[in-house]
Amino acid sequence: MGSNCMKVGRRLWRSRRGVQLIEEALLISVALVALSLLVGGIESILKQSSAYTSNVWNSITNSLNGIFGTLFHW
Repeated sequence: MGSNCMKVGRRLWRSRRGVQLIEEALLISVALVALSLLVGGIESILKQSSAYTSNVWNSITNSLNGIFGTLFHW
């Protein structure tokens, strides 16, 4: 009877350890998905800010050309 108890205990210990490994793998995969979404969001924000900065710079350049373009030809 004692050896049967030991076998059942070992099986339970192994299955719990297996469940813990599966749980850890799922948590890591969720963390990786969240990280990739975060990186994608940051990339999108940087692209939009780059486009905005470029538009502002073009507007400044066009304004300066309109003001000083007749005086200086560059």
